[in-house]
Amino acid sequence: MRQETKSLTLSDGCKLAYERVGSEDRALPNLVLLHGWSASRHYFDLNVSGLAKHCTVWAVDQRFHGSSGRPTWGYHIARLAADLREFLEILDLWEVTVVGTSMGAAVIWAYIELFGHSHLSKLVFVDQAPLQNVAEDWKLGSKGCYDSASLARLQSRLTLDFPGFAADTVRDCMTRPVGESVKTALIEETLRCNPRDLARLMADHTQLDWRPILPRIAVPCLNLVGRQSEVFPWQGCAVVGEHIPECQTIYFEGANHWLYIEEPEKFNSLVTAFVQHGLIGVKGKSSV
Repeated sequence: MRQETKSLTLSDGCKLAYERVGSEDRALPNLVLLHGWSASRHYFDLNVSGLAKHCTVWAVDQRFHGSSGRPTWGYHIARLAADLREFLEILDLWEVTVVGTSMGAAVIWAYIELFGHSHLSKLVFVDQAPLQNVAEDWKLGSKGCYDSASLARLQSRLTLDFPGFAADTVRDCMTRPVGESVKTALIEETLRCNPRDLARLMADHTQLDWRPILPRIAVPCLNLVGRQSEVFPWQGCAVVGEHIPECQTIYFEGANHWLYIEEPEKFNSLVTAFVQHGLIGVKGKSSV
């Protein structure tokens, strides 16, 4: 079912790599998977085959990641959102469900701010708070990168010990056990990135406040939260579901930040049900 990597060229000349997985039946719903910071489309390798039984799955490498281009510009979430817009337009994809894990969620929020709901049918957010940095009225951001000092520490680690950073990220982002081959593959995908690109992109990502955009989202949303996340306090990610008008939050009680890797069958089942049938709970309540 897996197909070879393809690519398309964006308006600024950057090539975006992607993989289409699933039936050729155009009547099936389209599902786009957006990975997080320092990851790649292969972070969804435990998900795509299961999801593709019910959807046409499009797994994308965002710029600076995986097999996509690494230009010397575009280190902004807004640019990644424009990439998503061009991706959907070039491939003529409509009524799409987009899944954004971690930074991928922020890319969706930027897309809505810039382009509204064009091409979008449903949205899934995975373990991302609407603001990573601390602020006078916000203390529920990232546990590791939350102000200028912690950003500087992260950037230094990236440039001085990138292999150590990659290994520690795999250790810190999962609570449930996974096979050693899975861990090795995740580390290898991270090491394909340029650490200086990641450092510059995080400088933009961590300081963006998406709280004002959440009430303006006008399509059904599913918010998936790892209760044991070492990246965000779960309460910060839960705010996403509380502020979007039509959104259901579901907790993965024993899972960490990479809940889709730790519990792929549960993740696949929930996303498939959401794509096919819409919200599976009641607004204002959280399913466990």
